[in-house]
Amino acid sequence: MRKFKQLGHVFCALGLFLAGCGKQEQPQKGRLPVPVIMTQAIQQDLPVTLGSVGRCKAYNEVDVVSQIRGGTIIEVCFEEGALVEKDQALFRIDDRKYQAALQSAKAALERNTAQLSIDQVQLERSQSLITKDYISKQEFDTYEARVKQDQASIEAAKAAVTQAEVDLEHCTIRAPFKGLAGKRLVDLGAVVNELQKVVSVRQMSPLSVEFFIPENHFPELHQRFKENQNQLKFDVTLISESSVQASGTLKFLDNQIDSESGVIHLKGDFDNQGFQFWPGNTVRLQLHLDMLKNATLIPSACLRINKDGKPYVYVIKEDAQSATKYRAALIYPDVGYQNEQWAQIHQGITVGDRVILHGNMLLGDGADVIPTPER
Repeated sequence: MRKFKQLGHVFCALGLFLAGCGKQEQPQKGRLPVPVIMTQAIQQDLPVTLGSVGRCKAYNEVDVVSQIRGGTIIEVCFEEGALVEKDQALFRIDDRKYQAALQSAKAALERNTAQLSIDQVQLERSQSLITKDYISKQEFDTYEARVKQDQASIEAAKAAVTQAEVDLEHCTIRAPFKGLAGKRLVDLGAVVNELQKVVSVRQMSPLSVEFFIPENHFPELHQRFKENQNQLKFDVTLISESSVQASGTLKFLDNQIDSESGVIHLKGDFDNQGFQFWPGNTVRLQLHLDMLKNATLIPSACLRINKDGKPYVYVIKEDAQSATKYRAALIYPDVGYQNEQWAQIHQGITVGDRVILHGNMLLGDGADVIPTPER
């Protein structure tokens, strides 16, 4: 009988031991379930981009100047700040003295032409006379020299006519391209001189944007730039108003990396027909380098970094032994390209897996969770 009692004590101890082992197999037991927000891993194309901040600049910007030696403004043909068309008249200068100069140059050309005709006739007559020794060789050479002199005078007169025509044309100051006119710097009745600035014109569409990237991104950027025939697409967003957006093309990489700052200068342009962007605006850019096809993606907000710098996530596993039927499982995925919104997963997570988006700060591996889908 005593042996049976001793055997019962042994089985009782064994039962307690096994019960204790069962507790070790249920991590986080005794803690309340954690409410979490979950999302699912998806599969879609993901653009590989490079971000930067830049500043808008007029595609063309010109200081319009007077190109005549002097004259009086007799007409202002535009409104300050208005859109002007290519070759549109901006100012008109009193052209009377330039009209007179053109008429004088044309008269000199006609006079020289007439003199050439007279001297050519004389030269032709002297050619028949010199063979008969009626005139000397010196006289013949004189007639020949007069013809050459007349020809040179005609060329000079033609150049004077051209110069006078150009001066007359410059009496109307025109817009060099379509753009916005700035503040006018001379008024009606003012006397302007050669190379005096009268107004500035800025081309608004397309608009340029200049920005910089660190040199560690340059090798990949340069490779993509060459692969795309020295053009790369980018998106540009106005920092002060995120709804103002446009798309453009990168067309210029500087020929050196700045040795002091370690950045390279880039420049592109984009359509600005609505004039939503302005020269001097600060903008945010996303430069498109590549497109990852059919990538497995999770929101970047799902990822956490442990003390060793290794990224991890929690996924939701079904567990019939859990009080809520769901447990959190700690996963260390192989993470590829990542931006502010998405992270590419090479291994560890498959499409459709439920990943914890919010609430993972309170979790441990195997913790009971109450999942709610992301809205």
